[in-house]
Amino acid sequence: MLEYTGRIGEKPIKLCFVDEESPKEWKAVINDKLSEYYENAYVDIKTEGSKNILVILELNPTDEELENEEYISKQKDAFEKYYDDILEEIGSYNQSLIEKYKRRS
Repeated sequence: MLEYTGRIGEKPIKLCFVDEESPKEWKAVINDKLSEYYENAYVDIKTEGSKNILVILELNPTDEELENEEYISKQKDAFEKYYDDILEEIGSYNQSLIEKYKRRS
């Protein structure tokens, strides 16, 4: 499960999340799937030794979008749902797919 931990910067805005439950072996698969998201999202590689998976969502909102008080909240909620869908998809893959990604890393 993904937990929102905070926000960094103005443009781009970086929303930071932590996943404390998913196996570390899934990092490469998760990162690959995040590249398909319509905003820039990725696993933070600076945390290689960490037991948690740290995820960054970068947003480049227009000034109009920033004026909307619900913009960040809606983006966060949509991303959390997308991430949950990724985990569900990975969980349903068979072990050979995860092994393939481990060999590529």
